[in-house]
Amino acid sequence: MASFKRRTFLGAAAVAAVAAPPVGPTSASAMVRPWRGKPTLFIRNQPVYASFYALTDCPGGRFSFEEGPRLSIRQFVQAGFKLFQLDLFLSDCWTKPGPISITLAQRQLRGILDLCPEGVVVLRWHLNMPDWWQDQNPDELTRYANGDFETPERNVPVRYLQDDLRRLPRTSLASEKWMQVAREKTTELLRGLARTPEAPALAGVHVACGVYGEWHYWGFMRNEPDTSRPMQERFAGFRKQAGRPALPVPNVADRTALDDGIFRDPQKREAVIDYYRCQQELVADRIVELCAIVKKNWPGSILTGTFYGYFFSMFDRQATGGHIPLHKVLQSPHVDYLSAPQAYGTLYRDMGGSGITRALIETIRLNGKLFLDEMDQTPSWKWLNNVDTAWQLTDPEADYALIRRNVLESFTRGAGLWYYDFGPGNQAGWWADKRLMAEVTKLQAILERYHQRDYVPAGDVLFVFDTEVFYYIGTIQGTDKLTDPLAVNRTMGEAWRSGAAIETIHLRDLEKADLDRFRVVVFANTWLMTAAQRKFVREKVMAGGRHVVFQGVPAYCDGKTLNIEFSREVTGLELRLTQTQAFQPAFTVGASQPGISRHGNIWFATAPPLSFPQWREIFQAAGAHLYVDGGEIVHAGAGLVLIHTKDGGNRRVTFRGGMAHDLKLPPRTSWLFDSTTGERLL
Repeated sequence: MASFKRRTFLGAAAVAAVAAPPVGPTSASAMVRPWRGKPTLFIRNQPVYASFYALTDCPGGRFSFEEGPRLSIRQFVQAGFKLFQLDLFLSDCWTKPGPISITLAQRQLRGILDLCPEGVVVLRWHLNMPDWWQDQNPDELTRYANGDFETPERNVPVRYLQDDLRRLPRTSLASEKWMQVAREKTTELLRGLARTPEAPALAGVHVACGVYGEWHYWGFMRNEPDTSRPMQERFAGFRKQAGRPALPVPNVADRTALDDGIFRDPQKREAVIDYYRCQQELVADRIVELCAIVKKNWPGSILTGTFYGYFFSMFDRQATGGHIPLHKVLQSPHVDYLSAPQAYGTLYRDMGGSGITRALIETIRLNGKLFLDEMDQTPSWKWLNNVDTAWQLTDPEADYALIRRNVLESFTRGAGLWYYDFGPGNQAGWWADKRLMAEVTKLQAILERYHQRDYVPAGDVLFVFDTEVFYYIGTIQGTDKLTDPLAVNRTMGEAWRSGAAIETIHLRDLEKADLDRFRVVVFANTWLMTAAQRKFVREKVMAGGRHVVFQGVPAYCDGKTLNIEFSREVTGLELRLTQTQAFQPAFTVGASQPGISRHGNIWFATAPPLSFPQWREIFQAAGAHLYVDGGEIVHAGAGLVLIHTKDGGNRRVTFRGGMAHDLKLPPRTSWLFDSTTGERLL
């Protein structure tokens, strides 16, 4: 397989680890702490809007000191940006046994300082092992229950992360030998950089491994990891700690087997459920430890974070490669922020879609962590390849609409973001057109101003989701046609078109939420509930005149058994089994036909997703505020309201307090308003 050739400078003199973090030049002093109602990034003790520009990891666009990336960096500096993220691979810094070289890291930091002396950098530190190490340690590699390694033909150079979804040699995340190297080399990197003139530019480290650096298990979308020796040992230890006998990692047949429709019987399938828990908790533990190592080995205050908390657009593979034990990471004092890109698919990314992130942002905010959205949606570039123009924007007006929608989605929910620049041909330059940069510059100036205000969320509709349930349902694609495709993704895509301001939360954080703010609470995929959670829903959530929506099979599992009585208990409804659906089990209320039914302030839907007009009907009946009535996307909060439309037309936009504007929205646009004055800002 062809691979990208390392630059000759990567073999420069290495910096050995020293006994303690050295005292070097003044650091950037980066941290996250509460400020004006939300977790906020502080740089050099000043609160800043966490808006970054990030280079790609792809060859030709990843180095801050090369011509193409420098042009893009300079444009963002001119737009007012001082925060940057750059990729750095262990395999580039450790080309042979012995200490690592920090030369590339220095050059990356220096590339920013040369263009923006006040700029600071978060290094995305990829801990993928170099090929030479993997060749020497074949027993440490991930193995797959569904087949041996693949041998794809590659005739052109590819990015390091190109084949992460294939069964190619990748070091097992259960390997203690790999983890020891990761500890040592991360320590060497931080202690070495602390002594350099570039140290003041380093604000943070984003720890990265797994598929695309996003901590999905290797090959997860198409394959069944990990049957390697390190994982077999890890799983045996996991079982022993739980007081159960050691068993081999489950095979494909074990993982496929289901007992009650989409469900695993918790007693019969204990080993499979244990394996997924073992694998998931392993990944979370690695993240927490690596972030702790970063903080321990830097002489000042340093930002730590990672890709984690992905929930939407997980391709029906949550247990195999998702981020289920979210709170293990959220509860760590060593982790400052989580990040994720925007959700995929037509309901999310296309014109008229919501543009929401893949994470449950409000849960992350409630737990005191900063969330950083990865805005990586390509503008409308087309490859012309003629003597006058290589690349050309085909629809800049649509580009403005999508940029506004995507950027405001994170800002209104109390989060930050970075513009991730895959660029034409997977190199830097996605926003290099001066028209796009003018739009980015305007947005940045507006959001910097509103960032100085107290953050007030606007949502009065709360969607409650769960991750733990994925241990108990079908994990092979196609074996559960309800949960991920319908109850999670189609539900969210439709509901966001209702005209309401929506927030999303993990079931475990329901008791932390200010329920008085919400007129409607929707239990979207909460098939797993403990007795205590069922009690809280009955006594607290179903109170104060609040409307509550249940869909699918709420509380059918308690982690020990499967029982419709749990569902009847939490809903207060006389639920009955029906055989009318493409998934099983499925419920109706009494003798009623499957569908959506209302019972006082309780609504029950047999089969999600409801259409956006149905969600509007429910939200309107509950008294939730509806900003607009035509199926447009609304992002509201932080003193702003964004209306995004595909079709356009005559619309009445109604702000809280009763002020309304009758507008003619052009098709394929996003308009931004001040939520108090109604003034149009963009």
